[in-house]
Amino acid sequence: MTGLLEVERLTVRRPGGPPLVREVSFQIARGERLGIVGASGSGKSLTALAIAGLLPDGLIAEGSVRLDGREILDLPEPELARLRGRRIAMVFQEPLTALDPARRIGRQVAEPLAIHGLGTQRERIARAEAMLRAVGLPPERASPALFPHELSGGQRQRVLIAAALAAGPDLLLADEPTTALDLVIQRQILDLLDELVAQKGLALLLVSHDEGVIARMCRQVLVMAGGRIVRSGPAAV
Repeated sequence: MTGLLEVERLTVRRPGGPPLVREVSFQIARGERLGIVGASGSGKSLTALAIAGLLPDGLIAEGSVRLDGREILDLPEPELARLRGRRIAMVFQEPLTALDPARRIGRQVAEPLAIHGLGTQRERIARAEAMLRAVGLPPERASPALFPHELSGGQRQRVLIAAALAAGPDLLLADEPTTALDLVIQRQILDLLDELVAQKGLALLLVSHDEGVIARMCRQVLVMAGGRIVRSGPAAV
């Protein structure tokens, strides 16, 4: 069965340098959850960034990444930008740096809607308010008028998830979304992702160094080391 996302022989390298990610291949269907686990430097985060077209400057991606059968790896940046947020969204591991400290959270959650021309300004702010409530922020912290510094780390991570899901993407890439959180908040964030993926039928690619997190969230897991997939199979505890 053809997946929503099909990755074939994905390789990431510096020009003229050795591969940092080596011929990674996998598929994810709608409603499916796939985990990638590995130590720091194994290539798991670079894999997710390459799929989203967000590799750091100086790195190039080779191979094939198809979304609904369409090749997206070599798309020009303007076309990739039209996919990000609308079809593909990403949750990063550091909400303190991923959020703009000078902008109110409502504007940041509504930004994907504005970029893709979805709704009026009033409708976008209303959608942002609804998303902030949907991700479980307490009423006193769900105001779109707040700034990121007024929220805890777990609350900021919820804002990032709200922004990622605001435009209704098909594929969610979550790169270590619970790494900086304590165990209680980590559990809450995983429960939230679990619920949202189930409700919306998203395809989820979850990147983590924590095998327990992957086993809890995903049925299938890829284990990476040295930029390669070294093992794949059911994500049993």
